[in-house]
Amino acid sequence: MTKAFIIPLFLLVNSVYGQTETELKPGDTLKYSPKSHKPGWIIVQSNNANVAAALFMEGKKIKEQDDSRGIKSVERLFYTPEKGKKYELKVWAKSYVEKAKPSKISITESKTVPVLNMQFTSTQFVEDLRAFRSIREKANSGLYVYRSRQQIDSLYQKAEEEAFNSKNIFDFYKVIAKITGFEGSCHNYTDLPNHASYYLTQKPEYLPITLKNVDGRLLQDSKDNKVPLAAEIISINGITAKEMISRFSQYYFSDGYSMPYKEITGFERGMLDKFYIEFGTHKQYIIRYQWQGQVHEVTLPGISLEAFKKLQELRHSLTLDKKLMTEKYSFTKEGDNVYRLSVRGFDFATGKEDPAYKKFSIFLEQMMDTLEHEKIGHLIIDLRGNTGGTGALYEKVFTYLTSKPFRDSHYAYTWFNEVPMEEKLVITPLFLSNGVKDKQGINAYLKQLYPKQIQGKYYWADDKNPSILP
Repeated sequence: MTKAFIIPLFLLVNSVYGQTETELKPGDTLKYSPKSHKPGWIIVQSNNANVAAALFMEGKKIKEQDDSRGIKSVERLFYTPEKGKKYELKVWAKSYVEKAKPSKISITESKTVPVLNMQFTSTQFVEDLRAFRSIREKANSGLYVYRSRQQIDSLYQKAEEEAFNSKNIFDFYKVIAKITGFEGSCHNYTDLPNHASYYLTQKPEYLPITLKNVDGRLLQDSKDNKVPLAAEIISINGITAKEMISRFSQYYFSDGYSMPYKEITGFERGMLDKFYIEFGTHKQYIIRYQWQGQVHEVTLPGISLEAFKKLQELRHSLTLDKKLMTEKYSFTKEGDNVYRLSVRGFDFATGKEDPAYKKFSIFLEQMMDTLEHEKIGHLIIDLRGNTGGTGALYEKVFTYLTSKPFRDSHYAYTWFNEVPMEEKLVITPLFLSNGVKDKQGINAYLKQLYPKQIQGKYYWADDKNPSILP
């Protein structure tokens, strides 16, 4: 049963409330009542857990936040209290260091928030890079799927030089992101410990427009702007659109050598973080664009981070994007003898018992009836923008497209079925959602998934990878 307890606080100077460190155990929830009755920030910090926070007004949740990625977690919530209303903050651990389960939590109220400025030495960056490589070699079975050992060795040799010369956490993050992308797996993901905006300036120095990548062209995506909506961006502060797309893409990862997903994703997700890691913030933005056959140039002042967030939330393309994503699949006639099956995600059903799965199955059967009845010769399978999801759904689609039995994978294996490098183990939400709370539970979980060892590789259990009939 989840526990909850109130945190005692003491008053600090300058109208800032703070607290001594309080322990948070896995499964527990901290409750905190804000003391200030004026607009301000609530800052939650932990050194060995990734915490999430939710703000409630009169018992109703009005905001939930989990911006942090790492275990040195910082969450910042801005709130404007209404007079006479009762507010409460709840804090819980989403992941934690397994060897130190109780987490130290502090909560602070403040009018302003400082920029996170973690100081590291060149030696620390190199040590972290070596630890990162050790984890990849001992835990990542896909390390040499797309790249040879010689390529990986060469990349890490150069990365050590870059890590040693890194001046700040952004420089080092670029080194790690380059390595992650080079390996070539969409299931690799590397990010900063906290949201990038926490490390960025609070001054009005953010881009005053939003951008959308359409077939390799950057279009202006904000309404009511001096740069016309849908104008093609040629350059910003001298950096060409092509270079922006290329440099921005290195923070997003896809399988093998595929580029379109990487080049589009950053703009689709919005540009609140990695865009500024790569290109920085500026007081002025010189924007060259093409509109109605002519090239124009305009200089616009930077805007505040909050104003840029609003631009992102109101960007023109988002309405259509949301509409498309609510309709996860469709079947349309594209011309004589041609139909298109579009599937924008495989995450709209949890499994075969989900009513949404049965509805999708009926849809596919009706599609096949149409193709056969009209004797259609060509079917386009459109997976652009597909967000992935559960195997049961994509397997179901493939049953209609193949004439032979098939499996999710020909084979799949790991290099271990017991936790390697256990001193670095973090219990993540993935494990917690499967009822796994510690190293022993993970070892049991892994042995169930990968029971067979053949020549140093632990293969996926047959019952997890069954043969599926067409």
